[in-house]
Amino acid sequence: MLAVVVNGAPGAGKTACLMALSDALVKDEVSHAAMDADEVAWAYPYPSNQDRFELLRASWEAHRRAGHDLLLVAEVVESTDELVALLEALGTDDHLHVLLESSPPTLRRRIVEREPPNWSGLDYLLGEMERYAVVLKELDGVHVVCNTEQLTPDEVAAQIRAARPDRLGG
Repeated sequence: MLAVVVNGAPGAGKTACLMALSDALVKDEVSHAAMDADEVAWAYPYPSNQDRFELLRASWEAHRRAGHDLLLVAEVVESTDELVALLEALGTDDHLHVLLESSPPTLRRRIVEREPPNWSGLDYLLGEMERYAVVLKELDGVHVVCNTEQLTPDEVAAQIRAARPDRLGG
């Protein structure tokens, strides 16, 4: 089983790149499941990272029972320990860790453009984006780094596929 972890600060393009990768795989009829952790773990009070990983695990188990052995997941993973915990929750024996990067002004602009102006979590998300933009650059164990200011989601998907043609074709 292979998990492709699409990581990045809020606004980096995780969801758009996950969708582009999934679409490319669908066109080539590559069986997979795709999950955005924000969608799976949408709740208040906000779930802890461990709770988010547990929600992903439960969703992934249903996909595995349906015969999938390739998982695409978008999630902010800010440390090696968190990556290990995520992979353990998913029960994966193989992974590809993709980091999406953009400058803080671009991240801020994208977040402000996509979120409702009076959304209760906007200030929190903008504050976290600043921290993530710094912390994620220092991560170990990243296999592919893509700058989403320079690459479209389709180009990012192509780079991800090229990193693991044995499982992702392309």
